[in-house]
Amino acid sequence: MAGEQQQEQGRNGAYFAREWLESTTRVHVPWVVYDMPKMTTLTLLNGKQESWDLAGYFTGERSNQFYAEVKAYTSDDQGPKYREYLTDCYSATARMIKDGIDKEYEFMWITWHPFGMKTWTKLCEAATIQQAVAEFPDKLGGEEYDPEIGKMLAERLWLIVLSDRQEELMMSREYLGHIRSYVTKGA
Repeated sequence: MAGEQQQEQGRNGAYFAREWLESTTRVHVPWVVYDMPKMTTLTLLNGKQESWDLAGYFTGERSNQFYAEVKAYTSDDQGPKYREYLTDCYSATARMIKDGIDKEYEFMWITWHPFGMKTWTKLCEAATIQQAVAEFPDKLGGEEYDPEIGKMLAERLWLIVLSDRQEELMMSREYLGHIRSYVTKGA
């Protein structure tokens, strides 16, 4: 039963994060892992596939694609999962570069509970990425860690804390529809 509750909490969190992101009018999030797993999946250096909870793209001049991992947790015990997430982000980015094209994907960690409070300001730094990758060397498929890719990835990471109360601050779907209509007419 606890596993089912946790899975449902994760699903609800992913859809809430999607709505919140879209209410900013800065991104479009058409893909949720529960509906379109292929669109939220990237290949790692070791050849394995890894799925993120959400995938979308920034709107306007900046049109980079992004992948988001959503953790609707009520505790701060996220460190190990966050470090594995960093390793997955690094490995997926390094794989694209190895394959000859850096698609400049950005990565978001969206949580309901802050964690790593003594190291919060360092959670998106290259040194933290390097330490994380050292914990999960199997995800690199025998490749060595490249500090330049780590620095590049650090600039593409987002760390976002949400709460259920933020729903009160979100733009309504009606207003969001008006804005999208206006933007579409202007294009």
